[in-house]
Amino acid sequence: MNTFNFQEPSRQSVRGIVVLFGLNSYKIIKSLFVFIAAFSYSLIKNKALFGVSISTVLLLLVLILLLVLTRSILQYLNFKFHVYSDDFFLSKGIINKENISVSKTKIQNIYIKQNVLQQLIHVVQLDIETAGDAKAEVKIIALSRSLAIALKEELLLNISNAEVTAEFLKEDHIYYKASIKKLLLEGFSQNHIKSFLIIFGFIGGLYSTYENFLENLKIGETFKAFMIQNQQAIGFLIVLSVSIVLVALFISILFSIVNTFLLNYNLQVIEHKKTVEIKKGLFNKVAINLLPSRIQNIEIVTNRVKQYFGLNTLRIKQAMVDKKLLKHFSIVGLSASQATYLSQKFITSFTRIQEKAKPEKYYIRILFLKALFPFVFINFISFLIFNMNFWIVNIISIPLLSLLIYWRYKKAYYSINDTLLVVGSGSMSTSTQVLEIHKIQAVATKQGLFQKIRKIATVQVFTASKVTNILYVKEDTAHAIVNFLLYQVESQRKDWM
Repeated sequence: MNTFNFQEPSRQSVRGIVVLFGLNSYKIIKSLFVFIAAFSYSLIKNKALFGVSISTVLLLLVLILLLVLTRSILQYLNFKFHVYSDDFFLSKGIINKENISVSKTKIQNIYIKQNVLQQLIHVVQLDIETAGDAKAEVKIIALSRSLAIALKEELLLNISNAEVTAEFLKEDHIYYKASIKKLLLEGFSQNHIKSFLIIFGFIGGLYSTYENFLENLKIGETFKAFMIQNQQAIGFLIVLSVSIVLVALFISILFSIVNTFLLNYNLQVIEHKKTVEIKKGLFNKVAINLLPSRIQNIEIVTNRVKQYFGLNTLRIKQAMVDKKLLKHFSIVGLSASQATYLSQKFITSFTRIQEKAKPEKYYIRILFLKALFPFVFINFISFLIFNMNFWIVNIISIPLLSLLIYWRYKKAYYSINDTLLVVGSGSMSTSTQVLEIHKIQAVATKQGLFQKIRKIATVQVFTASKVTNILYVKEDTAHAIVNFLLYQVESQRKDWM
C-alpha cells in the first residue's frame, strides 16, 4: 500500500531546481549552437567580440545564467500536483498559468526515466501519457524513486483499468538480460547506412560552421593538388574509392556500436503476471510497462549478419507514444525462440507464418524505378571526384542495387487469417510486421495512374500506431482483402485498446 498522501498538493523534490536549470540551459545552447560556436571561434581568435572584451562577455554570460536560475526557481515553486478521487491535477507556469486535469481512466502509459543529471542527483522523471496526444501530457522531472513508483501505482489503480494493479507492478522475474557481448554484436550487425548519413550530416554542419577556419588550413587545396597528380591512374582511383568506402564503413560501424550500447545498456525484460516491463539505458534510463491490450503492432527484425550471430530485434508499437520514447520500445539481441515467446506474450495468437502470398511482378519495375535516383546520385558524385573515370563505381553499384532489388522482392509477402495480418518486407534487413485484425482502425486501397491501368493496387491498413501496406496486388484481390478485414473487425467486436 502507498504511504504517501497524494491528496495534498505537493511540489517536486527541491533537487528539481538543478534539473530545471540544466534543461533550460541545454535548450538555450541547442537552439543557439551555431551562433555560440561561431562567436566562440571569433572570441578566441580576436580576443574580443564586436569590440567587447572577454571579461565583459564573461560578465554577460554570468547574468544570463542568473536569469536561467531565477526562471528555474520560479518554475519549481509554481509546479504542484495532487490526486483527488479518480483525477490527477497539475498546476504550473510563471506568467501564463496552466491547470491540467487528467482522468485515471484516460491514462495510456506511465514511464519512469532518468537522464545523466537526474542520475547524479538521485531523482527520476515520471511521464504520463493519455490517449489523446502523441507526446507526454504530464512530465514530473524530479521525484524520489519510491515516490515515483507510489504515484505510478496510485494512478494505475482504478476500476476501469483492472488489468493493471499494484500486484502486476511488482517484479516477478527477469526473463531476459542483454549481455555486453550481445550489445556489441547488435551494434556491429546494424544497418550502417543510417549511421553514415547521420555522421555525414554532422560533418557537413561542422564544415559550414568552421568553413573559414578550414580554408586557412588549406586542406582543400592540398587534396586537390594530390588528385591532379594522380587523376590518370585508374588503379589509384579504385584504391582511393575502396579506401574511402572502408573508412566510412568503419566510422559508421563504430557509431552504431556506441549508440546501441548507450541506448540499451543493462537492458532487462521483466515479466509480470499480465505485463512486460523494459528497463534500459546508460545516460538516459527508462522503465516502460507494456500491456498487451494497448499494443497495436509488433515487428521482428533481423538481417544476414544478425542471423549468423543468432540475433533478433523485437519492436513494439503502441498508440500515442511520445516520439522521444519510440526508440526505447524495442528489445535487441533476442534469439529466435525468445522473440517468438515475447511476441506471444503481446499477441497470444501469434504463430510463425507458413502460407505466404507475394506482390505482383509489377513491384520489381517500381523498385528499379526507385533505384534510378541513388544510381544517378552515385554517378554524379563520382563524376565530380573522378571526372571521366566515374564509370568505375558502377562495377560495384549496379550489381549491389540489383541484389537489393532482388532481396526486397523476395522478402515481400503478406498472410491473413481470422485473427492476424502478417506482412514481410526488407532488403538488407528482414522485417516481419504482425497486427491483430480487431485493432484495425481503417482499411483503404491506393492506386497510381499506371497501377490503375494494370489493375493493381496497394492495400493500406491503419491502426492507432502506424500504417501497414500490402503492396501491389491484383485489384480484385485488394478489394477482397479490404472486405475480409472489415468483416472480421465488425464480427469480432473486440476493443482496440
